[in-house]
Amino acid sequence: MKKVFLALAAIAAVACMTSCNKTCTCKTYAMGVVMTTTEDVELDKDSYKKCSDMNTVVMIGDKKNGLECE
Repeated sequence: MKKVFLALAAIAAVACMTSCNKTCTCKTYAMGVVMTTTEDVELDKDSYKKCSDMNTVVMIGDKKNGLECE
């Protein structure tokens, strides 16, 4: 009986963790300057596994341009 309760508890814990949406903090760069900082950007689990997968930063010279998420 203890094994049944342990298994149910484990399933409930996994269900709770997977139902929560992860959020990221993203910065938009233009010519090396932070133009905007957006917190609580929801991570689309179907498209991205981690926040850094949303990055679009390219370097022009030594300046960042694009979106950088953590």
